[in-house]
Amino acid sequence: MHAYDFILGIDEAGLGPILGPLTVGYAAFQLPAALKPDALVNHDLWQVAGIGREPAERKKRPVVCDSKKLYTPAKGVSALEEEVLAWAAAAGLDTSSWDALHAGLCPLQREKSSNYDWYSAPPRPFPLEAGLDRSRLRAQSIARLLDAAQVKLRAFGVTPLLEGEFNRAIGRLESKSKAEFEVICRVIADLWGRQRHMAVFCDRQGGRERYGHALHAEFPECDITALFESPKLSTYELSIPSVEGQPRLFIAFAEKGESRTLPVALASMGAKYVREVMMQQFNQWWAQHDGALKPTAGYYTDGKRWLQDTRNLRDAIGIPDNRIVRSR
Repeated sequence: MHAYDFILGIDEAGLGPILGPLTVGYAAFQLPAALKPDALVNHDLWQVAGIGREPAERKKRPVVCDSKKLYTPAKGVSALEEEVLAWAAAAGLDTSSWDALHAGLCPLQREKSSNYDWYSAPPRPFPLEAGLDRSRLRAQSIARLLDAAQVKLRAFGVTPLLEGEFNRAIGRLESKSKAEFEVICRVIADLWGRQRHMAVFCDRQGGRERYGHALHAEFPECDITALFESPKLSTYELSIPSVEGQPRLFIAFAEKGESRTLPVALASMGAKYVREVMMQQFNQWWAQHDGALKPTAGYYTDGKRWLQDTRNLRDAIGIPDNRIVRSR
């Protein structure tokens, strides 16, 4: 069985809401030595790199964890934002403005944000709550920890699926989980095209435990071997025998992947942060037209309330539902 030293983690935010983007985050690291799949599944990059895995550790060191531990509406976005901006800076991205960060963090976004009035203007303020100086200091700490562990951060990004593209994908695929999986595979394909041997870790996709057919649909040129399939963990190895060097990819779909694998947790943080920023843009634009309008996070119940509150306003502005309301 092949060994891998390039590890990609992927996770999403915003699959459930009816308003705002679906965001798919990703983070890739290069390890000092290649590991076989059995070892990779149990590899603890938190321990290897000395990164914290609980919010209570933030005073002592950088933290990577499930985004839901760092952010709730009651807590605010400050802790999540500071960590994400630090990792973005550690990845070499420009964090000085939202436009600069978005350009570096979202290179695989297909539909332009400028196609939507509510995503055209940067959020005010930026950063939303965190301080850039503190995030840059944390970036330096991240760099020192990774250097000491001989681990390299190779990629950190988020791919937003905006409302129009989301609805078109639903029209083709008839399932939002399939739409999400298509974006996940877009990310995988981009990095696999540049890194020919790669291991991928994803959070489990709904209740599915078999992914062979879905992988074959996205990578028809590949030979696919199912290594292990269960409700909690399913693993596969893909290869392309017809291509020189026979590119290989190991992929694992794990229940609670953000708690098992640091790259997945970092992907979770990036995805959640970008969605929160874009919902800030969304709410700020609509507030320009109705200062009394209560903001929304876009989830079903409050999203329905918001749609009711803005029915006349949306009609007056002339925005069709399929440009703003997700079909599923």
